[in-house]
Amino acid sequence: MAIDFSGLITINKKWVDNEFNHHYTEKVNDKLNIRLYSIKPSGTTINSISLANTLLDILPYYFKSKSEIDKQVQREISKTINDYTSASDIDQKEEIAKIVHARTYREAKSFFKKKSSDSKSGKYGELLLFGLVEAVFDCKMIAHKITNLTNYHDEVKGGDGIFMGNYKLPNGNIEVAYLIGESKVWKDYSGAKKDALESINRFYDSKIQADFKTLEFFIAQKDIEKVVGNQIDIDELYDRLDQKSELFKSQIAVHPILIMYETKNYNNLMKNALNCTELTNLIDINIKSKLDKTLEKIALKVKEFPELEKVFLDFILIPTNSVADFNDTMDNLI
Repeated sequence: MAIDFSGLITINKKWVDNEFNHHYTEKVNDKLNIRLYSIKPSGTTINSISLANTLLDILPYYFKSKSEIDKQVQREISKTINDYTSASDIDQKEEIAKIVHARTYREAKSFFKKKSSDSKSGKYGELLLFGLVEAVFDCKMIAHKITNLTNYHDEVKGGDGIFMGNYKLPNGNIEVAYLIGESKVWKDYSGAKKDALESINRFYDSKIQADFKTLEFFIAQKDIEKVVGNQIDIDELYDRLDQKSELFKSQIAVHPILIMYETKNYNNLMKNALNCTELTNLIDINIKSKLDKTLEKIALKVKEFPELEKVFLDFILIPTNSVADFNDTMDNLI
């Protein structure tokens, strides 16, 4: 029986609809897809407060899987069983679960505040990628850098997450896929686009691809039981991450590429809008007026990487008025 990766997702998938307006999803060709979202306005301005708070809500499940958290809850219940003699089993479990979730959040928050070779904005981008791929693509994250940082992995700069699930093709067919994502939260859109494609291209560069892929899938295999526990057929999942197996070879490779970038037009739109609805409409008109140009430029840039034309690329674009506002808001709230 095929693994139901969608059933392993624990975050609220509706968070994307609550925080973003979806302007379009366009198929450039059979292997290249582009989606564009914008942060929902607050009155006649755009800020990242609501988005940042929502990302922090899902942070514990980015840092540790539901399976890991549930095991910690059970361990704490066993350790403290005598401390809750007057409480019902349900009340005890709820109280312990609150404590474990609060502890997990503190641990995750502590990690984000640490300096590393990745900037904090890079970590915020990875968190955003996690939430979007699980919610929009309905695919489960199997491994990511946040809990697997080693000197070697840090040095070679692997992908920003491995996901697994079912991917819908342009013809409507569904294929089992592994997804290796890339995220960029940059002020400069052109630079972010180029850098993201260069990062993904390393998985297909004949000189280094064996190194990259071996490391990514090794990391994913190493923590399988932490991520999924005993909820699924572990042997099948191992096979799906084993580059020598038939199951692995039967999968397609998909690369979600998240780019949050700055656009100057938003400031004028905010000045001209008289209410939230008007600002939303102005942003939609502005974005769609550039649709053809956006698709064309991405297609041309992808052509500079011939190997990437052979795999599936799915861009998630998020233009905003200020990348610094997003980073600063995350810094303030985390």
